[in-house]
Amino acid sequence: MKILEPSFEIWQQESGLLGIYKQIEKAGRVCYKSEQNVSEGSAKPFVERMIAADHTAMLEHGTVYMTVKEGEQSDYYVRNRFSHVNIIGHTAYITTNLRVLAENKRMADLELLTELSEHHERRVTVHFTTQVAVTREFNRHRANSMAEQSTRYCNYGKNKFGGEITVNLPEWVKNEPDYSQIPQTTGTDQLKRLCKDMITAGETKAWNAVDNWLFANLACELAYLNLISLGKKPQEARAVLPLDVNTELVHTAFVSDWKHFFDLRAIGTTGAPHPDAKAIAQPLYEEFERLGLL
Repeated sequence: MKILEPSFEIWQQESGLLGIYKQIEKAGRVCYKSEQNVSEGSAKPFVERMIAADHTAMLEHGTVYMTVKEGEQSDYYVRNRFSHVNIIGHTAYITTNLRVLAENKRMADLELLTELSEHHERRVTVHFTTQVAVTREFNRHRANSMAEQSTRYCNYGKNKFGGEITVNLPEWVKNEPDYSQIPQTTGTDQLKRLCKDMITAGETKAWNAVDNWLFANLACELAYLNLISLGKKPQEARAVLPLDVNTELVHTAFVSDWKHFFDLRAIGTTGAPHPDAKAIAQPLYEEFERLGLL
């Protein structure tokens, strides 16, 4: 069992239509952990397959910036609740996403594609590495576009996952005095020691909080891998995965929606954020400020 600390990365979308395609593929491949299939020319066919299959959710991660004269074309996006339009003078600065164009038969509008300007509302994509318990909170921000690693399809018993689960370290464990004794990788030897304690009368009373956390997660890992070896599908075996199991999550959102995210998950304007959520949201908020995004 691997143990990771939470982290994030801001993904900059490359310029042009190809940049939109690449951003969509990058986000979409997180779901099945298939990044190894990315190649020089894979992005456009990846997006085209999604459009053909009417599987358009991932297209939301491709941000489209357009600049047109105020009028019929801009009016459509003014009415569209997934788009933001700033009108300055008689010029409309449109920010939307490729799903809006694909689902509404407006792909021809890509001829109006422009680069991001100071007048467009920016959209920002962030890749999180954290635990499932935290993504349940983050995914309540329904205005954001989301892509998350799928425990239904990802088989942690396979080699690309090292044949083990990975858990993400919660804040309370980091703050325990015995935390420094935890190796980055632990496994059956540690579980055997803890199980031996269980069958020895009174030994578990000597367990510290970290021992209890390790035992619970190692037991979950053992049960999961046993179920996989018995022929159960990942979507069945995942029933025993712990809330601290590591996951990857991608959110793409307007800066205005990121501000709301930070209000709840970092600043705590409506109440104290969960410590594990704040542990990743606070440094992200500070990075947004450093980059001048807020």
